[in-house]
Parts: sequence; structure tokens; C-alpha cells
Amino acid sequence: MFDLAVLGGGPAGYVGAIRAAKLGMSVLLVEERETGGTCLNRGCIPTKCLLHSSSLYASRATWREHGVSASEVTFDEAAVYARKEGIVSSLRGGVEKLLSSCGVKILRSRGEVADAHALLADGERIECKNLLVATGSRPARLNVSGGENALSSDDVLSSPLPEGDVVIVGGGVIGMEFACYFADSGRRVTVLEYADRVLPFFGRELSIQLSSALKKRGVDIVTSARVKEVGREYALYECAGKEGRAEGCAVIAATGRRANIENIGLERLGLPAFPIATDGNMLSPAGVYAAGDVTGGIQLAHYASACALKAVSHMAGVSSEIDLETVPSLVYTSPEIVSVGRVDGECRTGKFLLGANGKNLINGSNRGFIKIYCDDKNVIVGAEGFGDGVTELAGELSLAVSRGLTAEEVANVVHAHPTLYESVAEACEDVFGLASHKR
Repeated sequence: MFDLAVLGGGPAGYVGAIRAAKLGMSVLLVEERETGGTCLNRGCIPTKCLLHSSSLYASRATWREHGVSASEVTFDEAAVYARKEGIVSSLRGGVEKLLSSCGVKILRSRGEVADAHALLADGERIECKNLLVATGSRPARLNVSGGENALSSDDVLSSPLPEGDVVIVGGGVIGMEFACYFADSGRRVTVLEYADRVLPFFGRELSIQLSSALKKRGVDIVTSARVKEVGREYALYECAGKEGRAEGCAVIAATGRRANIENIGLERLGLPAFPIATDGNMLSPAGVYAAGDVTGGIQLAHYASACALKAVSHMAGVSSEIDLETVPSLVYTSPEIVSVGRVDGECRTGKFLLGANGKNLINGSNRGFIKIYCDDKNVIVGAEGFGDGVTELAGELSLAVSRGLTAEEVANVVHAHPTLYESVAEACEDVFGLASHKR
């Protein structure tokens, strides 16, 4: 019998397995596909690899301003994908070595829940004291006529598309990151978004700024668009009562993800198909733990990992102060976006434009902002950032929100110069109208 059996080897499953093993538990990890799950193999890491390459290629437009010139600069997409595969393979190998060195047993098999204390895998019943369900999610398919013709994010990341324009259905995080990649690598892009703006779950200012930046790069963004039919190289849609047609070498569906909960034995526990409801320690009423996308919560890798750590701490009887309420959301478009906590019109705000930040200008950018949101006691309850490199500020912004720091407390910490993150201090000072580099 194992102390813990984990079903799924993604950012929730493998992180939970490693932590449990380090706490002295005997652990079995059951995964039928690659270790690392969607994030490492078909999501976060490969997407950011592609974006880094396309961003480098697009930056050639400003090289002369930096005193750099080159001729015949090309974008070799086959090499870009090969580099992506190399990075993914290296990271996956590192995760597997970590699991092995911690003593986690990996079973390459499709597993099912037998009951609250057992798995079924390879035709055998495997007993365990604790069971963690972390089977993740997969791309949602378009529920329209011809929806099966659209490519998923998995398809896009597996191999380069043929030459030609690209149509993207969905203006959320996945859709906008793909839009940046294809636009920056030299393709014409059309984005069809059902809501009245892209990134509808982010602050309006962030949506407007990103939309403007992409339109300047030639991306055609159609909002309030209801897609009615999809072919392999076209999408028919309705917008403002008029019919429209977008064409390209491919249509990409970027309309969210669905949890992998079918046929994994949840019915044996009397649990509804989705989501798996859990308490603050990620324990379900049926006695099994669940973490990540199967819980119906935030679909982010770092949130999934945090939930798994919370679950393992509980089953091991170890105190955990992990804050699952403060979860930063990042978008690796160009410019980048960071958002954390409460960002609404009722808050007192401070804002600093990155055009006045020395490091930002040195790096070749004069765009973007950092915005701090405070309650009536000047406690920081949320923050937003828009600009090149702002995702790296997520740590300080999340720490301030999670620990209930005031704008004055953050501003009073000496921020190094020249750095991008000193703009956080300036935004905090601006809450009181005291920012040093703002009129």
C-alpha cells in the first residue's frame, strides 16, 4: 500500500508527488502520457518558447535604433519548433529525474479511481491511504457546424502550420498569445471574439491597450462575433447583424479547456462528473483529494501546483499557509500583462507609466503602466501591469496583495535602480500623489 497515489502527472500531480515524497510518504504517480502534463508539453512552456522566438524576429524593426544592423534576417519556423522541443524535453527529463531521486514510483498507464483508497491501473487494484486526482484538462472543441475542422492548441504546438494567414476563434489568453506569435512571425491574423472585447476576464484598460497594440501590428480583431460555421480554411461569423467570412491556411479554436474527468471512475465515488468540489484543503466529500483543472477553479499551472501542495500538507498533517486566494494571472503577449487581486473602480489607485522608467527605455520600449489598487486604508488589494517584461513583477505584486501590505509599506522598501520593478514603488507613491517621476 502506498501512502499516496496520484492520478495525473501534470503541474498538480508531479509537484504534489515530489512534496509528499520529501515529507517521507511512499508515492505512486500514474500517468499515461508525458510527465509534466499540458503545461510542460502542450501549453505554457512550448507556447512561451514560440513567443520568445517570434518576439526576437519582430524586434529587428528597431535594431538600427540600438546601433545594430543585419541583412537577410529570416524566421526558420522548423528551427523554432525544434528548439521548443529541445527545451520541453530537457525540462521533462529534469522532472522525471526529480521524481526518481525522491523515490516516487511512476506507472505509465491509464488509471481509474476504484474507491477513495484505491486505483485501478494495468488491470490491477492499487491500494493507497490517500488519493489525489489531478488529471488536468484538454482543449475545448468548437460547438458549431464544422467545428471539428478547427485546430486545437495541441495541434498548433505539435508542428508548424502551412504558409498563409491564420484565423483564431477566441480572444482569451490562448488566442491572444497565438495572435502575437503568428503576427510577429510574419503572418496576417484575424481574431474572432464572442465578447465585446478581447481578454474579457481582465480589466478593460488592459484589454483596450492590448487590442490597440495588436491592431497596430496588423492583427484584425472582430469582437461581438458569433462564429456559425468553420471549414479547414475559413470561418463564417455574424457581427452586428451582418455576416462575415475570415479565411486563412487554418482556423484555430482557442475557446477554453475541458477537464479530463470522463471515464476515470468518479461515478464509483458518487461524485458529479464536473467539477470535483473540494474544501480548503482540496479534500472532496467522497474522501479523495483533487487539484488543478478538475476542481473547476482557476485554470493556471501555478494554481494547480499550489492546490496540490495544500492537499499534500493536509494529508501529511503538516501546517500550510499557502494563500489560494491570491493568484496572479499572466499573459505573455507583446506587450505582456499581469493582473492580481481585486481591480475595480471602487478602489483608490496609483499609476505609473513605464515610458518614464529608465530600464524600460533602455530595453527599447516606452509603453505600458503599473497600476496599484488600494482599499480605504491604503492596503493593496490588487494590481495590474501592461508592458514589456511586466510578468516578472508578479512576485512582488502578489506578495503585497497576499500579505496585506499598504502602498506606503511597499514604497518604503528601497527599490534598485535602474530596474523595471522600481515602477511598482512609483505606482505605490502615486496613491498619495508623491511619485518622484510623475508630474
